[in-house]
Amino acid sequence: MFKSILSVLVFLFPIVLDAQENAFNSNFSDNTLNILCYHSGRKAMEYYSIEETYITKGYSGTKTKLLDNTNLGAHRIEVYSLSNSLIYSRNYCSLFEEWQTTPEAENTCGNFEEVIRIPLPKEDVNIKFFSRDGLGKWFEVESKRIEVSKSYFKEPKHKLYAPYRLSVSSDEVSKKLDIVIVPAGYTQKDSLKMISDLRLFTNFLFSKPPFSDAKNKINVWGQCYFSEQCGIHGLDSTIQGNSFLGVSYNTFGSKRYVMTSNLFNLHEILVNVPYDQIVIMCNSEVYGGGGIFNFYATSYVNKDNGFVLIHEFGHSFAGLGDEYSHNDIEVEGAKQEIEPWQKNVTSLKDFSLKWEYLLEKDTPVPTPLTKEYANKVGVFEGAAYVSKGLYRPFQDCLMRSDKPFCPVCTIEIMTCPEKR
Repeated sequence: MFKSILSVLVFLFPIVLDAQENAFNSNFSDNTLNILCYHSGRKAMEYYSIEETYITKGYSGTKTKLLDNTNLGAHRIEVYSLSNSLIYSRNYCSLFEEWQTTPEAENTCGNFEEVIRIPLPKEDVNIKFFSRDGLGKWFEVESKRIEVSKSYFKEPKHKLYAPYRLSVSSDEVSKKLDIVIVPAGYTQKDSLKMISDLRLFTNFLFSKPPFSDAKNKINVWGQCYFSEQCGIHGLDSTIQGNSFLGVSYNTFGSKRYVMTSNLFNLHEILVNVPYDQIVIMCNSEVYGGGGIFNFYATSYVNKDNGFVLIHEFGHSFAGLGDEYSHNDIEVEGAKQEIEPWQKNVTSLKDFSLKWEYLLEKDTPVPTPLTKEYANKVGVFEGAAYVSKGLYRPFQDCLMRSDKPFCPVCTIEIMTCPEKR
């Protein structure tokens, strides 16, 4: 059954419909509007403020899939014309959402940079910001008017080199998934290593299916950027934490979690690159990384294994959840009263929305961790950091350890909204 599904789904990236192309041409120009926001608040409270807007040349996103109907992510933006027609939407996750779960957010306000990128509207628009409530339902945070005429074409503050064409199958970027790899912690003295690592990361991205089967659907670019210091801040006290990119280990007190809150700077060094997804390549041999849906992914450099890179890209590209619990210790996790939005994790509250259709008729739910079901889609307890109450579709998968993607994750990657 799985093979028959694959034969139908084989990366249908661009399905070009005349009506959708006409909608793009009616409402947008072929450039990108970058909306720089502060996403602020604390636990159970949030708001957005717009710092500035600027234009970059060209639009790399799909022109035939303007509305995001996946129901993935923790946040959502909707763009409305002045006649109140919904003309664009996109779902995503953020560092702010993760910070809201920390003890610090109980009594302290946080202020996080976010960059919303949309095709350039031909007239002023209204943008609505949404987040999920405690029951997983969308609620409107607030609405902002964007005066497109007041935006300007961005001139970067830093000298930027032309991007490396690491694996570019076509310059028709709106019909490809465009991934840009950004080096962090490489100085000019590390230039040869940087180029070598860019090629290494490109090879890793195509080292496992389904990405290895879709190379002609994906462009990989590399931005040549040199940092102030060699290495990544957070674990080594000799490496300062005030770099332009701000990439660091120990995010939110998690030692191996590598993130940056300098989103404005990150996007600024990409003004001459077509991109849909960002991968930050960290000049470090210390295990670590991170991935946030439609935000960015990070990974350390391991010349012998790209598991972390591909795992984190599974988060940032397809919104896949982790399929492991903390050391799989048998500790009762938080009671899950709602169905998680991640397609590869279920609380069984509404399993019909997940991978129920892939189960063989005689597969029990939950499914025991026995050899009988070792290579079958099931409902195995232990996922999303807890050992009880949440379930994964396969006993072992790349979203759990260094194994191939399971059928459920594979299908989700192949049907991901980017550039269908």
